[in-house]
Amino acid sequence: MGESILQEAGLLLQRILPDGQPGQPGAAADQVLEQFFRAHHTGSRERAYLAELVYHVLRHRRSLAAMLREWLPAAAEPDAMQLAVAAGVVLQAGSTAQLQTLLGLEQEGGGAAGSEPVRAWAARCPQTVAERLSLPDWLWYQLVEQWGEAEAESLGLCLNQAAQVDLRVNTLRATREGVMQALVAAQIVATPTPYAPTGLRLAERRPLGGLDSFKQGWFELQDEGSQLIAPLLAVRPGETVVDLCAGGGGKSLHLAALMGNRGRIVATDTDEQRLARLGGRSKRAGVRIVRTIPLRHERDPKLKPLEGRADAVLVDAPCSGIGTLRRHPELKWRLQASQVEAYHYRQCALLEAGARLTRPGGRLLYVTCSLLQRENQAVVAAFLADNKNFALRPLPMVALLPQSGPYFVLLPHQTATDGFFGALLQRRS
Repeated sequence: MGESILQEAGLLLQRILPDGQPGQPGAAADQVLEQFFRAHHTGSRERAYLAELVYHVLRHRRSLAAMLREWLPAAAEPDAMQLAVAAGVVLQAGSTAQLQTLLGLEQEGGGAAGSEPVRAWAARCPQTVAERLSLPDWLWYQLVEQWGEAEAESLGLCLNQAAQVDLRVNTLRATREGVMQALVAAQIVATPTPYAPTGLRLAERRPLGGLDSFKQGWFELQDEGSQLIAPLLAVRPGETVVDLCAGGGGKSLHLAALMGNRGRIVATDTDEQRLARLGGRSKRAGVRIVRTIPLRHERDPKLKPLEGRADAVLVDAPCSGIGTLRRHPELKWRLQASQVEAYHYRQCALLEAGARLTRPGGRLLYVTCSLLQRENQAVVAAFLADNKNFALRPLPMVALLPQSGPYFVLLPHQTATDGFFGALLQRRS
């Protein structure tokens, strides 16, 4: 374990978590790493280890900090470099002596005690459950209140694991069997996903952008949980569908495939730059029915012609992203409880906007990748209290999926997917 790679990890972490302080904004971890690798021509092994080091700190930041308090001055918070060093020693199964040396600290105790394996020593360091799971206190308390302590702990442990790579086969271009064969030819092992009927899961992370099958639009990178969202809307060929918070358009493309490329999909978002990517993705996927409309806000006059005309509306609302912590662990160090409350009111406004677009008899699907009740059930309850012309509609059954009453709920430790919530509503009149 070279000191140079530890320094690189520390510098990258400073960009992702400025000053190492919770609640501070920063760049997305995957983007920071991608930019660094593009600018520095490093070997594949070094790239893999550097990424592992950075993500280990992001996943286990709080437990690493608790471990380091043994030697740090009172009230001192470990900086990014110290966290990177601690993560490197843990990953390499090093000793407490090695950790102290790399931190520039004098060894205490000496002898066998000074050379104790750092993992065994760390396991004895007093930590709260929230520290051990590397969760902010406020988030741990909310998960316990909602799911109970045993379920919350299982969930927290799972959220610290790396997510797998899933693909959604584009049925406008290929079949699942055909994509599997193409991957085998490229020496990539993939197996069918257990819940999503057109999903594949890779046995290991591999670069896919250079494959002919990808360039020809045979598949999209998409978590299996996300693949289960579009089918909940039960779209049919010829319908008018609005994807109100389309982002980069992954679900719009899935909806187009489910509609057999017949009908009309209007994809809107306030992030014009992100929405613009959908044009190239649609062309590659062979999708012809998606039109994009950038918006300033959910009451933008551009939506006026669509009011009361959509057969189906998808509101995949911006949220805390708690369900995606396996992929984006940096989020838990940026979020604060007050932001969840702000999301709640934004989500309520977006659901109201989606309702205005829904025709009588039409369907309205509310979705988040959060696991918090305030962003999910509470938003739906508030909406239904103010909109008596809408009602909850039974969700389509998904084979093998645990049932969650009237709502669609995916918990990562139960389904090995990202976490999602969904509620299907229908307008009566």
